[in-house]
Amino acid sequence: MITKHQFRTRVKNINYDYLENHQIINDFSNIGEALDAILQEHKELSKNDWSLQYISHTVATQVNDTLSTEINRVRLGTNNIDRNTQILTELLQGFMQSQNVQHIIPTNKFKPSFLIDTEKLVEERINTMKQKKDSKRYKT
Repeated sequence: MITKHQFRTRVKNINYDYLENHQIINDFSNIGEALDAILQEHKELSKNDWSLQYISHTVATQVNDTLSTEINRVRLGTNNIDRNTQILTELLQGFMQSQNVQHIIPTNKFKPSFLIDTEKLVEERINTMKQKKDSKRYKT
């Protein structure tokens, strides 16, 4: 048998009307049962709210960790590309000075066949790497 506690309380008229309506709608025998049901529902919602906060915090943490890892990979790749570009620039400048080159023809005026072939080769490599990366991503 459930032990019950009797007490007197004052509530606003609007809250009393709500309790009466809740009693009638849910077919409770008295307002005390309606109040017990409302309190039980409130406890359940409080548990769910805590659970949702925990879940949202956990998801946010996981997303943050994953994004940090991916961004770090992109940053490292960018640094590597920048370093290689600087090395190539220095090598080209040294070569041009050793050959005593004073002027060059820009590629918008003349594009030699070896440059066209090289651009195609690099484009094919990039596309191949994209395909490999996409196939890995969709397999898991």
